[in-house]
Amino acid sequence: MKLGHAMGAAVLLTPVLFVGMTESATARNTHAVTIQGVLNVRDAGGQVSGDSFSQQVNLTHDAPTGSFRVERCAGGETRGVLSVSLQLNSSETVSPRAVLYLYEESTCNNNDLEGTARTTNRPLAMNKVRSHNLSVKNGEFLSDDSAHAEFSITHAAGADVGRPNEPSNVVATAVPANNEKSVRVEWEDNASNETGYEIRNTTLNQTFGVAANTRTFSVPHLDEKVRYCFQVRAVGTKGPSDWTPVGERVECA
Repeated sequence: MKLGHAMGAAVLLTPVLFVGMTESATARNTHAVTIQGVLNVRDAGGQVSGDSFSQQVNLTHDAPTGSFRVERCAGGETRGVLSVSLQLNSSETVSPRAVLYLYEESTCNNNDLEGTARTTNRPLAMNKVRSHNLSVKNGEFLSDDSAHAEFSITHAAGADVGRPNEPSNVVATAVPANNEKSVRVEWEDNASNETGYEIRNTTLNQTFGVAANTRTFSVPHLDEKVRYCFQVRAVGTKGPSDWTPVGERVECA
């Protein structure tokens, strides 16, 4: 195994607002994340392999994770791999995590890792772009192999194909009543084409339906000692929106 070292940097080239935005987050069914840029790999003999790439990954709250991978080989023995994992958060931000790997041995199919460089995992708000530079060098004598990736990650609203927009700001509130309780569930109506709403008690796996433009629903006769969690989705003629995410902070009571 060769002894190498890596130099990595994640450089923010464009100012980006993320945590602490003053504008309210808008719930969308689909979040489209585009990763595009160039990956260059150089082997010790001076041969360079490089090409541009572009990939869109769609995320939803029903399927909140995704990934992207691109690799290049130089000189038949030096391989660079850029791997990006994505996580859609309940705050409607996306957390991207990118890692650049450098491998070098007698063929490009080897897994002899020479070093890595990675970005920090900071949330990216909708309609924002973040740019990165990542570099890895093995620094070995007479074997100066390297990989360099320059790329951007764009977070935008995806096409919803006629489905109503997902509700947001779901709040569950317990109301005590005679050794039991009811839970009032409230949400923000983001749709204009819904035919109704569905409320799911995830603790009991029960689903209730209400009419369009409804923004609150109460579930009675619940055990006062049990904490119940709820999701809401809009229903339309083109299908339902995604279920809202569940977090212990406000969606449970």
